[in-house]
Amino acid sequence: MAWKITAEELLARYADGERDFRGIELIQSEGVPQDCMIDLEGAILRDINLRGAYLRQAYLRGADLTGADLFGVSLERAWLKHAIIRDANLYSANLRWCDLTGADLGGTNLAQMNATRAIFCGANIRSFEFAILIRTNFRDAYISPNIIWSYGNFVYETIMPDGSIKNGPFFGEF
Repeated sequence: MAWKITAEELLARYADGERDFRGIELIQSEGVPQDCMIDLEGAILRDINLRGAYLRQAYLRGADLTGADLFGVSLERAWLKHAIIRDANLYSANLRWCDLTGADLGGTNLAQMNATRAIFCGANIRSFEFAILIRTNFRDAYISPNIIWSYGNFVYETIMPDGSIKNGPFFGEF
């Protein structure tokens, strides 16, 4: 069962030493229009447990999520531009319409992610497998194209690091 929490509450509780925020639903603060992004810009949330959390429209530009457990998290329409997400767990994450431009995802588990229409331009990514990559943008990303179109990934109209488009549908070999 999800419990609702504002960005301010999350940051205050994190500052007090709490790290377990499994299943939260991040909500907008009172008085802020609901269609605005939820501001966590530059937040330092190392080793936080956000397993199964609902972080739709979270603004995490430049945030540090090193070592975070983001298993099954929903980051739909979130902004993680230039975020540090090293050695984290994004297994089975919903990254649909997520902007990860310039993000450092080194050592992060991205297996089985849904990255439909996600943007990884200039991001540092080591590997992933069994991902959904529909109209995903990897232009200038630091990743081998072999990883994108293999390892059981579903690729359709995806922009490769060199700017070419990989049409499909294509199921990569494992």
